[in-house]
Amino acid sequence: MTTGIDIRRLSPSDDLHTLTALLHRAYAPLAAAGLNFSAATQDVANTAERVAAGDTFVALDAAGTLVGTVTLSRPRDPVAQAWAASHPWVCAPDIAHVNQFAVEPALQRSGLGGALMAHCEAAARGRGAARIVLDTAEPAEHLRQWYGRLGYRVIGVDQWPGKTYRSVVFEKPLPTSPLKAQLLTMARYNAWATARLYRSLEALSDADYRRDAGLFFKSIHGTLNHLRVAEHLLWQRRFAEGVSPMLKLDFEAEPDRVALKQRLLEGVAAWPALIAGWDDARLVATLDYTTSQGVPASLPFAATLAHVFNHGTHHRGQVTAAITALGHECPAIDLVWMLLAQAARPAPL
Repeated sequence: MTTGIDIRRLSPSDDLHTLTALLHRAYAPLAAAGLNFSAATQDVANTAERVAAGDTFVALDAAGTLVGTVTLSRPRDPVAQAWAASHPWVCAPDIAHVNQFAVEPALQRSGLGGALMAHCEAAARGRGAARIVLDTAEPAEHLRQWYGRLGYRVIGVDQWPGKTYRSVVFEKPLPTSPLKAQLLTMARYNAWATARLYRSLEALSDADYRRDAGLFFKSIHGTLNHLRVAEHLLWQRRFAEGVSPMLKLDFEAEPDRVALKQRLLEGVAAWPALIAGWDDARLVATLDYTTSQGVPASLPFAATLAHVFNHGTHHRGQVTAAITALGHECPAIDLVWMLLAQAARPAPL
């Protein structure tokens, strides 16, 4: 690769006008061939919107000039982003999606593009993704061959609205040990099920949300607060920080309904990156901690982490029963439904 190149995360001080201009230059030959890639003509507002959807990395030469960029997007929410429902491969909870990829034309074929992709793959592993996906224009044979040389395989074709071409969809697995892979699956399921549960909770009045529904922690609010305390303020800190806070399991960590939702969603989203950062030696070791009653304990690390996710499933089940009893419908949040969504593929070639 060209020497003197620094690849780092995009910072707030970086100029999106400069980044947009780079995209235009890099995609100009494709646009001239009649392939209307968004990056060839998008304005700065579009660039900012795409940057906000994930983690953007930039490559700078020795003089500090921007010479490359790529964005690693999170899985899209087909409910919040209706367009994504027609492209299920961008919604799968175990993916990271590469887009807005560009290299200064004079540096193409220098190895910089491969370095940017390797950086993306490392970042995707760090956030706990099991596979990385991307798409490119079917007529762009040179790009298709290049992705193939990087280890990406074709899984199907897609058609984005308004495009003059079909897109070929590529996928590359991000290998990990079977134990870590299973824990990552459970962590993704924990986040997926929590988010889906909250879609049903939006329809509940505050009175129904807070009334005593006969649950172990009485109300739906009480149960969700318990999840916040047990999963994140106790277990997550035991695993991530090696500390054992002394908290009662019925402590109301967050009285405000909206704030509690935000804290819970942040907490469940933090697990995949934590698991991705633990090696197998850590996973097969023990977790030494102090219980909320002040008693020292030592348990198998991986099995205890599995308990945390099982505990969340148990209490989400209680909440769904309460929602149903109040006359509202609940989404299917069994693990198999996430796996079915995860297995979604674009149309085959």
